[in-house]
Amino acid sequence: MKPFRILTLTCLLSLCGLIHAQAPTVTVDPSRHGNLSSAQSDIVQAYASISEAQRDNDSQLGGHAQKAKELLLQANQEIALAAQQADANHGEYAPPQSASTPPQQPPPAAPQVNISGAWTIYADNVSQPGSSLKTVILNQDGNIISGTFRGPHQKGKLQGWINGTHVEFSTDTRDVLTFRGDVTPNGMSGLYGVHGQHAPWKAQRN
Repeated sequence: MKPFRILTLTCLLSLCGLIHAQAPTVTVDPSRHGNLSSAQSDIVQAYASISEAQRDNDSQLGGHAQKAKELLLQANQEIALAAQQADANHGEYAPPQSASTPPQQPPPAAPQVNISGAWTIYADNVSQPGSSLKTVILNQDGNIISGTFRGPHQKGKLQGWINGTHVEFSTDTRDVLTFRGDVTPNGMSGLYGVHGQHAPWKAQRN
C-alpha cells in the first residue's frame, strides 16, 4: 500500500503542477495586436478570480468553476492562434491602421467669381449723415485683387483678395479705407471702415 500511496501522491502533485503551468498568460504583443492582448489580460484576471472563488469555497463548486477555467485556457490559446494567423496573413509586421473612419475629403472649393471691371460704390458716411459715391477699377488675378480708387476727397491704388464670394480690399490713400463684404447677384455689399469707424456700403458694376 505504501508504494501505491507514494505513486498516487506523485501523480497528484504532477497534476497540480500541470494545472498551475497551464494558467493563462498574456502572450500576444500589445504593440502588434492591442485588442487581442487586452482580451488575454481579461482572461488572466478572470482565471485568477475563479481560483480565488475555489479557495474560498473549498472547491465545492460542483466542478463548474474548474470547467470555466478550462474554457478560459482554451480561449486564451485561441486568441494566441488568432494573433499568429493575423501575422501570417499580413506578412512582415506593419503598424496597425486606425480604426476610425477614413479621412474625409476636403469640401469642394466655393465657385470663384470674377469682379474685374469698373464699379460704383454707394457708401454711408462714417462720421456724418448722408452718403457719398466712390469708384473703383478692380483687376483680379486668381484670388488677388489690385486696382485704383477714387473718392470725393482722395484717390490712389488699392489691393486685396477674394475667397469664394467674400471680398476684402484696402485703399492706398491718406485715409485708408478697408472694404469687406460679399459678392451677390446684384453686386457687392458689406461694411467699410476708416479711422476705426464703420458704415455700410454696396457696389454695382458699371
